[in-house]
Amino acid sequence: MKKLTYDNENNILQDFRESTDKVLPIPLTEELDRAFTLIKYEKAWRDWIDSSGKAALPPDFYNNKEKIMMEVMRFDDQQTVDGKKHATRSNEAKVRQEINESGLLDSLPNIERVMINVNSDLPTNDDHNFKRYRGNFNRTVEKHAKKVSNYKRNHPRFELIFFILDETSGMYFENHEGKEVVKGDSYYSRAHCHWLDEDMVKVIKDCGADFFVWYKPHNSFETPFGVNDDFPKIVIYDISKMDFVTLKYDEKKMMSSEI
Repeated sequence: MKKLTYDNENNILQDFRESTDKVLPIPLTEELDRAFTLIKYEKAWRDWIDSSGKAALPPDFYNNKEKIMMEVMRFDDQQTVDGKKHATRSNEAKVRQEINESGLLDSLPNIERVMINVNSDLPTNDDHNFKRYRGNFNRTVEKHAKKVSNYKRNHPRFELIFFILDETSGMYFENHEGKEVVKGDSYYSRAHCHWLDEDMVKVIKDCGADFFVWYKPHNSFETPFGVNDDFPKIVIYDISKMDFVTLKYDEKKMMSSEI
């Protein structure tokens, strides 16, 4: 059932609209505020048309009234390019099948959406791999960037939003001590501010869209003092106005907070 997963673009956007997380605009412009308002609030969302079906012309959504369109995508740090089974989604499918066969949802007719959260049961480096994280982001955005001319041909003179769901849990840190990470030890490290990552920001600048929304709902991590939930979960860019200092990270030194 589609309402159980993020395989459906509407589920992603519904989750996004229900989020109460603070928003980091880069930079804050009237144009960016307008675009964000149009996809964030239910009343404004009513003017959008869903074209995410296979028989419809891309991109996934468009708004004739406001002359704007949006393509929705997702990525994580586990997906590989060699066709290797995605452990988390495989486990998710098993749980989804069990729920469907149990008839549980039939007994709860008022439940609109149920999101499944499962473990991958993989070693840390296979479950959370920074090189794969950055590579999957770049590859996903670049893949859709190649279709921008087609989007604009289908909807001439419309503005374009790229919306990406970052399904990665936890955060990455750049380990400056150069030694193997052991759970329970302390390390001098630098947090990965994904919204400022030089390599990833370049991909955003070059994607061909007008606005970019980066939604990372699981961007929190455990510390000796409790859960750190201070890093932004929603970052939005006005691409034509992007002019800021970025950060360079060495992927060989990156470690996941979920060791």
